[in-house]
Amino acid sequence: MHELLRMGDLAAFVGIVDDGGFAESARRRGVSASTLSRSVSRLEEQLNVTLLRRTTRSIEITPEGAAVLAEAREILDRSESLQEIATSGQAPAGPLRVNAPVPYVLHVLAPRLPEFRTQYPDIQLSIDMTDTLVDLIGSHADVAIRLGPLPDSEMLHRPLGRTAWKLVATPAYLDRHGWPKTPADLAQLEQVRFAIPEHINTLRFANHKAPVRVSPALTAGNGEAVRQLVLNGLGIARFSDFMIAEDLRARRLVELFPGQLDVEPLEISALYLTRISGLRRLGVFLDWLGTIGEG
Repeated sequence: MHELLRMGDLAAFVGIVDDGGFAESARRRGVSASTLSRSVSRLEEQLNVTLLRRTTRSIEITPEGAAVLAEAREILDRSESLQEIATSGQAPAGPLRVNAPVPYVLHVLAPRLPEFRTQYPDIQLSIDMTDTLVDLIGSHADVAIRLGPLPDSEMLHRPLGRTAWKLVATPAYLDRHGWPKTPADLAQLEQVRFAIPEHINTLRFANHKAPVRVSPALTAGNGEAVRQLVLNGLGIARFSDFMIAEDLRARRLVELFPGQLDVEPLEISALYLTRISGLRRLGVFLDWLGTIGEG
């Protein structure tokens, strides 16, 4: 090999594969697609292999490209780890990509992020919101915050606490439709339901053998949408405590049958990848998440 591989070319190749194509990767990185194409061509010439098969609409990685991709990731990770060591006396810096459910971002992260930015101004946070489980590499995330049981116990993760469930409605809605005296009275009301996960709609109570069935008023596919519908007086629903804590304090919502819901608290966890677990910016972010708990 007549010259050393360029780190920038390796990073461009990895980015193209992770982003699913030249155009999207160019958009994310603020460069032209032709610049990325030259990087890949340079790598292919130096290694004397074809890394990607390109069509007008997609890319396909070759077997040789897959082997190079694994090594490229390792090289880039080691390079970043060395940079971390070299700058260990400096404040943590660099990009950090976070993926979290919409309600957690709005009600837990967003109100507290100014203090994190004040403490670590050189960490460039990028936050993507989704209520579905995502692949960390496929979503370009360094850390993902997840609610509920983890699907893969082998994944690196850090517990962030637990949040209780609460059944709520607006006072005005209950004034119109009647304040229930027992859980069985809930059957006279209507429920705003979650499209997914459907089990959130099940209302079980201590000392009641069967769940209470409540007629659906509306169904929404997003937790924050369900909250807004309930706030607008369209029915009852149960939420994790962090979503409606401020609403309860402000009396926009009231809790029905406190402490009687028969459901386990919701686990909150931060998931992250082995290959970046040593980065200081990730470490301080995880530590900070642990201090804010469930908000």
